[in-house]
Amino acid sequence: MSSMINFTSFTRAFTLFCLVVFFYILVPESTDTLKQVLKFSILIGIIGILIFYNQLLKQSGLNSLVSDEKPKQSDEDSFAQSSDIANALYDNLKSLILSTATSVNSNVEPAIYIIDPKAQVYSLQGSTSDSFVDGVPVSNKIVQSILSGKNKIHQKDYPEAWNELFNASSWRGSECVIGSPINLHGSPAGFVLAKVNHFSDLTEKDSIVLKSLGNFISHGLVNLESLEKFVLGENSKSQILELISDLNYKSDETQILGQFKYLIRSFTNYDRLTVSLNWDAGNNATIKMVDGIKDKFDAETEFPTHGTLHGLPISNGETVQNRNWKETYQNLARFNSSEEDSKFQSVLGVPIMVDGTSIGSLFLERISENSYSKSDQNNIELIGRILGAALSWISEYEKIYKDATHDGLSGLLNHQTFKNRFSEEIQRAKRFQHNMAVLIFDLDKFKRINDTYGHVYGDYVIKTVSGIMSENVRTIDVVARYGGEEFAIILVNTTAEMGLVVAQRIVDNIANYEFSMDGEKVRMAISAGMSEYPTHSDNIKDLIEYADQSMYETKQNGGNGVIIYQKKETPKD
Repeated sequence: MSSMINFTSFTRAFTLFCLVVFFYILVPESTDTLKQVLKFSILIGIIGILIFYNQLLKQSGLNSLVSDEKPKQSDEDSFAQSSDIANALYDNLKSLILSTATSVNSNVEPAIYIIDPKAQVYSLQGSTSDSFVDGVPVSNKIVQSILSGKNKIHQKDYPEAWNELFNASSWRGSECVIGSPINLHGSPAGFVLAKVNHFSDLTEKDSIVLKSLGNFISHGLVNLESLEKFVLGENSKSQILELISDLNYKSDETQILGQFKYLIRSFTNYDRLTVSLNWDAGNNATIKMVDGIKDKFDAETEFPTHGTLHGLPISNGETVQNRNWKETYQNLARFNSSEEDSKFQSVLGVPIMVDGTSIGSLFLERISENSYSKSDQNNIELIGRILGAALSWISEYEKIYKDATHDGLSGLLNHQTFKNRFSEEIQRAKRFQHNMAVLIFDLDKFKRINDTYGHVYGDYVIKTVSGIMSENVRTIDVVARYGGEEFAIILVNTTAEMGLVVAQRIVDNIANYEFSMDGEKVRMAISAGMSEYPTHSDNIKDLIEYADQSMYETKQNGGNGVIIYQKKETPKD
């Protein structure tokens, strides 16, 4: 009995560890804004893990793992080791949650509450201050508002309920909290509070991120439940723990697949490994990675999911395990009906699962008829689910990142993200002693579009102009909607003279474009101004101001053109 408890505890600790590492390692290092958004996402994802882990402990009667009580088991040494792992993990989770929250916004005081069904209170799991009470009644009106979907709540609106949440007895009325509900199987399981002493200390971005957290947690819990169904041997668990603990890469699909390749290599032998994905549930999948024996079916090759061996795990979500697939699946080809006869015989193919749906396949092939074992199957099935969870989190992160950093209408970077990128490019230009061209654009007489044809037509113009700008710059350049009908571009490692060619091309393409919507055709023009780093200044504010001044000079000259900033000569006495 004691060994089984130890085994279960270790498995749960491993499961949580995998997800925590995934959350942490997927934080890119590119921009401050992205780091903030993803860190907040990490915070909430970990909270989901925390809840699920706490629930498992309660259900199994192992609450002593997160308390000071000593477990009473016959195999004390084995259980004590498991208990130490769980205790350390639990403490690390709470510490990471709270430190991440404060790193997003230094004015925030975060707290984590998880429901205690028997006591009918939400129990405090951790906080960064002593102002939070230890237990909050489930009937608390602020909590009920949070669980019903209201994110931002002011102290002055719920003074009595506020006092049930906090220990302090006097308030100024400017305090507020942003709350995020945590649900498990459709029922409230807890919530996260982020309190500030003045509502102005919370940015709109904080609210946007918090509004998306419920979906994040639900998604994470589904993956955790899937992982919990699998049982690994001690050696397999140690291999996964060792490899995952060393993961250190950005949230890139190719890098993740490469890392999992080495994990699979350590689990079993194969002559060829193929990973294919089919995110859109269409009729075709795409090979994303090949390891081992190569043939014409290499990365980025598409193949039908129906009527093919490698498509079976995708189309039916089931494992394919066979020592001589040609005899069993005589009517199937590996990838397409016109391929040459394959020398592979023994195969093991598992689905890559996300939310109970197969979005790809992880396929191992051997030339010999040496069958894959049941242990191989269990291990590879688990890896397929972990890989699915990792890839799915990347997809979710990208959605939040785009919402937080891009303008919703144009799809370009928003004003704040542009400023962050500008700062990064300035530092890079200083380090490599590069020049940089800064352009400010403003559509000429844009107000007449909204006044004459309506705002829908105006939105169409903005989106079209945004596309023209993106098409005429390099991928390394920075394009943003600076505000209204104003745009900004940073041309990396480019002088103003070189940038003039790009700017003029954009101006000409917009002037020559026939805007047409609902039978209404119009012509547009745009004015541009440009400054150069470090010729005109090495300061962001000055560079934008100089480009802006030149843009208005262009407008004064009739618009539809570009002017490079020229320093004004100081008149001599």
